[in-house]
Amino acid sequence: MSQKYNIDDDLDASYVARVRPEIERLAEAGEDVVLDLSKVEFVDSSGLGILVFLHKRLISAGHKLKIVGLKGQPLQLFTNLHLLPVFCE
Repeated sequence: MSQKYNIDDDLDASYVARVRPEIERLAEAGEDVVLDLSKVEFVDSSGLGILVFLHKRLISAGHKLKIVGLKGQPLQLFTNLHLLPVFCE
């Protein structure tokens, strides 16, 4: 079973600060997580950092993080950093 979570704003430092408790809850939920980034137009290093944090926590618990809905700058960032195989199966 997996839990779906929608990111509804740019994934930057201010957004990460607001949703950190929710991301930590997802990391401890005990199931796979699907993040929908279809409404995200920009990801900065803080946003990337929280995704890596969540990914590592889920992997260590035997679960997966899957990201869907990438487009624009986020898609280009994930492509340039070769992260599509890691997060987007």
